[in-house]
Amino acid sequence: MLSDAARGYVSPEQLQEFFSPTDAAAFEIEHGRKLNARSYAFPVVLFGTTSGHERPHACHILLIRSGKDDWAVEKLP
Repeated sequence: MLSDAARGYVSPEQLQEFFSPTDAAAFEIEHGRKLNARSYAFPVVLFGTTSGHERPHACHILLIRSGKDDWAVEKLP
């Protein structure tokens, strides 16, 4: 469910690493906010990710409307 643009930012290996975190990994997603009619941003806090973050890492996920009833992730944390 990634947009074409999101797939272009990272390699397949990086995506595999991102979606295969350590056993201690966790996340919190807060209420999103509407940016416009075609996009929403959701604040996220990542814990224990494979990228070496020992402390919580605050970031956001951006969703965009990719069709009449379809949504895609435009930006990963």
